[in-house]
Amino acid sequence: MKPTVVKAAMPLLFHEPYVETGFRPIHQPWSKYFLSIFQWHNEVMNIWTHLLALFMVLIRASYWCTEFDVLFDPYMWPLGVAFVTMIALYSCSAFAHCFHNRSELAHFVCFMIDYCGIGLYGFGSTMLHYWYCSHEYFIGSYFNQMAIPIGAFLGVFTCYCCSLSKVKYKRPYPFERRLWQMGSVASIYTWLTIPILVKIGLYVVEGKWEASFGDHLTQTAWFVIGGFFFGSDIPQRYFPGKFDVVGHGHQLFHICIMMTTSKQMDGVYFDIQDGIDELRQTPAPTWLGTWGWLLFVMTGSAFIIFNFYKSIAAKLLTVDMKSGCCNGHGNSEKEYDSPPINSNGHVKFSDVNGHLKNGKNGVNEALKQRRDWKSGDQNGSL
Repeated sequence: MKPTVVKAAMPLLFHEPYVETGFRPIHQPWSKYFLSIFQWHNEVMNIWTHLLALFMVLIRASYWCTEFDVLFDPYMWPLGVAFVTMIALYSCSAFAHCFHNRSELAHFVCFMIDYCGIGLYGFGSTMLHYWYCSHEYFIGSYFNQMAIPIGAFLGVFTCYCCSLSKVKYKRPYPFERRLWQMGSVASIYTWLTIPILVKIGLYVVEGKWEASFGDHLTQTAWFVIGGFFFGSDIPQRYFPGKFDVVGHGHQLFHICIMMTTSKQMDGVYFDIQDGIDELRQTPAPTWLGTWGWLLFVMTGSAFIIFNFYKSIAAKLLTVDMKSGCCNGHGNSEKEYDSPPINSNGHVKFSDVNGHLKNGKNGVNEALKQRRDWKSGDQNGSL
């Protein structure tokens, strides 16, 4: 991978608030972005925090699979679905942060895949909590039976809202975009925590306390803290350019989500151990009621991503054709190349007479306006 560059060398689409350095150049071979996981840049910690979370889930899931038969025991199918969605969450996130710099189109698609992983994880957690963490009064009830379909629709809804917010608004993103993202995630998180909160509340009234309650409350606290870092841009808001590579709020958000999953798994393990005998006295989960709904969420999310992909690709091509960059060859990426970079990672500037000069603190105003207009246009409502 080429040396990292400053913000001014990147199209507006790739700018991040309060991040000034450490950007990977766009339009490099895919292999370069894969190998960049071993390079120092402003996405490397975002990649590794969720790669580590992925390894954690894989290790713990493999251990649990020696104790629980998630393939052939219907009562363990909800657990198997949850494992798949946890793996999807962290795989999609690491993938998005690794490859989104490839091009404008790749940027949009990668983060929509990331949003798909978020929706899947919300659905998987819904299934996990309603099957294994519910109060015994609600096990097998109509409310619990309806919880899974509602969680499935909320998973697809989350993917749609986050994807729409990505293409609807242009940088610098308004706070309304955060509301689309955080509102949809909050809706499914509220839904999936209902059985836990109800159970804790009823047991406290009855004077009981289970081993899992501390873990569930801790995972909720980690999730709320993560939401704070995601929505506040702290600490980089107060120290622009100081947390570009390490300590950025999004990295702290990633760590909080990893801890949320860890404590969630701890709590669910206690719940399964304590309640599996009682659960087996109720009708077993069905394939359609578990894996079938997982396929529904995956298919619905894929449909959303594909349709947004077509709209974005057409929009980018239209902008290129207006600019005359394609020369009849349909090269939609060429027009959005980043400005020329010198050997020090600084932008090269060209004045109106074509004389070359190097600059460190900005870009040629005409070039900047031209690039910002294109990035803003392709970020507009589709």
